[in-house]
Amino acid sequence: MLPRALAGAAILLSLAVSPGAAHASACCGTGHGIAQWLAPSERAAASFSLRFTEQLGEWTRERDFDAHGEGVYHRELRADVGWMVRIRERLQLGISVPLLHTWAGAGLDGASSGGGVGDISAAGRFALIEDAMSPWIPSAAFTLGVTLPTGHGQVAGIEPIGVSATGVGSGGVDTGGAGAIGVGATGADTTGLGVAEFRPGLVFEKSWGSFQALLAASTSVRTSIRVASGDEVQPAPRLQILAAAGPVWASGASLTVGGLYEREGYPRVADRPSKGGARERTALLAVLAHDIGARWTAVGNLQVDVPISGIGRNEGAFAALSAGLRYVWGRHD
Repeated sequence: MLPRALAGAAILLSLAVSPGAAHASACCGTGHGIAQWLAPSERAAASFSLRFTEQLGEWTRERDFDAHGEGVYHRELRADVGWMVRIRERLQLGISVPLLHTWAGAGLDGASSGGGVGDISAAGRFALIEDAMSPWIPSAAFTLGVTLPTGHGQVAGIEPIGVSATGVGSGGVDTGGAGAIGVGATGADTTGLGVAEFRPGLVFEKSWGSFQALLAASTSVRTSIRVASGDEVQPAPRLQILAAAGPVWASGASLTVGGLYEREGYPRVADRPSKGGARERTALLAVLAHDIGARWTAVGNLQVDVPISGIGRNEGAFAALSAGLRYVWGRHD
């Protein structure tokens, strides 16, 4: 039961910080997980998830929250297929491939839709401290996520500052928010960041019988973008912190709830800092996981950017609901 409980906590991490919930624009910082990490008893896992995301509104430069007006909306349906394998005792590697479809409305400007294959993500985890080493010291691991710009990024429409109604884009594999560079009128055919992204991070996990907790932090570094004006824009690193905890039941179910905070500084435009482009967002999330067999786990995830003033800035605010299945191979299969 303990290994599956730890896997449930790891599922929450991946649901909260992977490209799945990141919005499909060149702005988003995503986290360091692309699929649920393997529990100590597991050798490999395959996963499939469906995620529906709806934009609630956006935070302004002054930190006020503005709901969308009539006829203005941005929705996305995303499917992710993932694979994770243990290479060494302490090393895990994985990959995730998304397929998504987006619907966008801009009031009097009409509506559009589109989609396709999104950005392929890879991730690795190297265990630094094992949980079994001490009843008091949490397990610790170094993580690294990499996003490749295989999707369609709408680079030509990028503006270096300001709020965007950005396209909706991890983590059983996905999460969300607009990022360092706003896409003011993102087309519904946008399916990727449009840039490469690297996400080093640390994750700490601990289980006390029927209770589990985790703390994770990562920072994203993205390649530069050349905008329509010809200027080169370098997004600032994007910090992401996740804290979550919850109970585990003997029936094979677990519930984990937590909070996610992201902050990003000013981007640099043509070697000079941009003004007014700092971004923040705060989200609440919950994950319910249940073992439906020796190898199958069902996972449901709800994530909501808190739609109140003062806890976000220059960001789109989204709500996302996802469901997924995970199949595992044991260490001794």
